[in-house]
Amino acid sequence: MKRDLLLLIFGIIVSTSIYAQTSSEYKSSQFISGYPKEIEPIKDQLGLKNLSFANFETGIDSIKVVFGKLTQGNTNGYWIASYFNNNMSSFSTVSLEKDKISDFLTNDIDIKLDNSSKKISLSVKYNPTTNEISYSWLNGDEKSDKLAVQKIERLLAENKLLPELSLKTLANKNLSSTDFKGKYQVINWWTPTCAPCRQEIPGLNKLVDKFRSNTNIVFLAIAFDNKENVDNYLKVNEFKYYQTLGDKNALKIFGGTFPINIIVNPDGKITFYSEGGNEQTYIKIDEELLKLIN
Repeated sequence: MKRDLLLLIFGIIVSTSIYAQTSSEYKSSQFISGYPKEIEPIKDQLGLKNLSFANFETGIDSIKVVFGKLTQGNTNGYWIASYFNNNMSSFSTVSLEKDKISDFLTNDIDIKLDNSSKKISLSVKYNPTTNEISYSWLNGDEKSDKLAVQKIERLLAENKLLPELSLKTLANKNLSSTDFKGKYQVINWWTPTCAPCRQEIPGLNKLVDKFRSNTNIVFLAIAFDNKENVDNYLKVNEFKYYQTLGDKNALKIFGGTFPINIIVNPDGKITFYSEGGNEQTYIKIDEELLKLIN
């Protein structure tokens, strides 16, 4: 029994030592009730409630990161936003999982920047008992007290060839992106639950109307969702692009960022790439199309 007790004490000491060492690598912050004003349109569109937020020290004056809590319907969750030169550059909801050792909720999070050509990584720990949020910036496998911007090699980028996409129409017919080779393809990667996706759709519809007489241009929407959800959305919201459904391979090619807009020339090369959406997204696509066809 004495031996078992000694082993137990030793285990507690080791666990405490490891926890103290880990905690020293993290900075702490407290949640404040409310939200930054830039979140207002997203909050309204997604029906978010009970928002609170905490500012994370980045060590870089031009980059700001905010982490927050939210309620959507009957579900509690978390969100993270990044700012570059005081302009919000990204917003996404994130999940935290219960730690195996402690009662903390944890996760490692990537924030994509500059059309997913760069990323910021951080490790987050939340203590529900004290409402304290702790974080550490990641540079590869190393923890750091200062944010590190890391480069990402994308499958999709300007001047790269578009990988072949195998798609399904809403009528359950097979379709390939190579079916449109020889034409300009204006492709939108979206999902019905994405607020920026919904914001940009009225402008994208204007593009279809403007270039309707040009048979060398195809407007193709690829939704990453099931047919039922897409159909339900389109019943009450007009989206004039040719509608298709993407699979896991499409997700691998485009990634988990929504929306993405690209233009592919008749040779299959990407000439335009843009992430994120708002009411003005269509203007940049319009300008690029006019340069290509004139």
